[in-house]
Amino acid sequence: MLFKKGDVIYFPEDEEQKLFLVSKGKVKLCKYNSDGEEVVKMILSKGEIFGEKVLLGQDKREEYAIAEGNETALCLLSIDKMQQLMRKNERFGLFIYKLIGLRVKKIERRLEILVCKDAELRLLEFVKDLFEGNFKDEQTVKHHYSQNDIAKLIGTSRETVSKSMSKYKKMNILDYTRSTITLLDKENYVALLEEES
Repeated sequence: MLFKKGDVIYFPEDEEQKLFLVSKGKVKLCKYNSDGEEVVKMILSKGEIFGEKVLLGQDKREEYAIAEGNETALCLLSIDKMQQLMRKNERFGLFIYKLIGLRVKKIERRLEILVCKDAELRLLEFVKDLFEGNFKDEQTVKHHYSQNDIAKLIGTSRETVSKSMSKYKKMNILDYTRSTITLLDKENYVALLEEES
């Protein structure tokens, strides 16, 4: 299925029992708070699945799924087909449940950071999370986030993200491109994290 940017893939309370795989573009999972402001839970790209809570017995969607890429292509899998695949291949089944657990942990961590930290520290924590446990070993990480995506995920404006990225680049701490983030000075980066905490 093909979607254009801004197309709604599903709404809260929808009962459709399908999982989705992003084969092209980006998908935003979000809710709206009582003030009508968008709260972005995740931004997914090629190779990632969503709508997987139906495997845990959820019969209604809890969020909006909206196409973010100009041309977003999705593959649909019925819950029956997915359960059949998981029964036939135990390793695949375990992978899916592990994926669900990791996603819940990420959302809980992001919520904790949103509630307790200022915008600059939220950005530093977001960058750290991109390294997913390889923080000590890796210097550069690939990503698919625009500055606007990052701003939505950490609850700030694109201008604040841009200003902070420029500030950290001038300090020779990190460098941001459209596809990579490089830690130029890990020691000072870690010191900044600890200082802000």
